Amino acid sequence: MKKIYFAPLAGLLLLNACSKDEPAPAESAPETNGIVFELSAVNTLDTRAPLYSQDAVQFVKTVDVYVFQKSGSDYLYLKTYPISDWVTGSVFQRYEVQTADVLPVGDYKFLAVGTDDSSPYTLTTPSPTTNFNDFSASIASAANQELEIFAGSKAAPVVGTGARIPIQMTRQVAGVLGYFKNVPADIDGTAVKYLRLTVSNANKTVNLTTGVGSSPTGANYDIINVDLSGQSVNADGAFTGNDLTAQGVVKLDNTQLNGAFLIPVNAITMTLGLYDQTNAPLKTWTVSDNSQTSFNILPNHFYSLGTKAQAGNTNGGGGEGSTPDSAIDLMTDQVITIAISPNWTLIHNLVIQ
Repeated sequence: MKKIYFAPLAGLLLLNACSKDEPAPAESAPETNGIVFELSAVNTLDTRAPLYSQDAVQFVKTVDVYVFQKSGSDYLYLKTYPISDWVTGSVFQRYEVQTADVLPVGDYKFLAVGTDDSSPYTLTTPSPTTNFNDFSASIASAANQELEIFAGSKAAPVVGTGARIPIQMTRQVAGVLGYFKNVPADIDGTAVKYLRLTVSNANKTVNLTTGVGSSPTGANYDIINVDLSGQSVNADGAFTGNDLTAQGVVKLDNTQLNGAFLIPVNAITMTLGLYDQTNAPLKTWTVSDNSQTSFNILPNHFYSLGTKAQAGNTNGGGGEGSTPDSAIDLMTDQVITIAISPNWTLIHNLVIQ
């Protein structure tokens, strides 16, 4: 009996590393003389919007593997393998396809997609004419709807003796975090009501085979929007901070912490601002990445203004090499840092000007 297995691997994975490859030679056949798919979820984490740290976590609950068979120069949709017994947050799962459901010999591309149970995304509804390169996930609007979505792909042949086909899933969205301290309660006598981080554009669709965003709104998007009214003010005239103890978050004193996911989008500018009750700007900063004020938001990258390595402490775990919290002080004109955890693809250090 031929069998197909899906087995996720732990560890940091290359983003869509094989999505554009030509079919690779079959790896060593499994003992069952079947086909083995090895699926990897990047790591075991617990991130949902809003984000409260740069700790690279995931909460994948549902995984589907979409099969595309070579047809001329294209790869067209053939079938879907739902991984019905995937364990939430798992990094290793084995799925067996019975003999009656195995694939015929041929060249294929395989796309694994992982979401949580509250996914806001609408995936491409595949048909026999759906091309592998056109498979995407979309949200209705860019309005803090984004949650994590994982995907990975692999091109490989299926041969009579079986094959092992690893598929490595990574985030198809970026993470953005803001961690600020000493946010002034008033500026030149006018009360501050809102703290906002605004991007100049946002996408509503991400291609799950390339990680490229599309369907831009063409409008400013407040990825972080904190209403500061109701917070106490300390003796220095700064807000005492948002209370996240119910979420299990430990922060530095007098800090504001918030974050969200963002579908990849190119050539955006990012502005941090304090606003009054009429939404008039009282003070704004331009955010930069390596001195660039226009930059790309890439999938599986984490953009952090300020540093918070772990949600449950302020010392990054306290072990050797740990990174303690560092919130940006808005009483001064110092740099705001955007950072990406090593478990993400890259850490960006952004500054405000």
